[in-house]
Amino acid sequence: MYRLTKKQQSQGQRLFDERAYKIADRIFWIFIENSHPKTISDFIEADPDNTNGTRNTERGRELFEELESFVKGTL
Repeated sequence: MYRLTKKQQSQGQRLFDERAYKIADRIFWIFIENSHPKTISDFIEADPDNTNGTRNTERGRELFEELESFVKGTL
């Protein structure tokens, strides 16, 4: 029987987490891009540390975390 080393297991988990993050991120932005302009500010806001960027509001972070958790449970 072939066993993965701890390093291989860690790398596999990292790749799994990255894949789940990318999928959740795309779903999140599909949602944002298709939301009514009045509701977008519920989920993202201007980032004061990056004049051209945005950051998630608390509600946006909660939505993203729920999406990521769902994706991880589905993969």
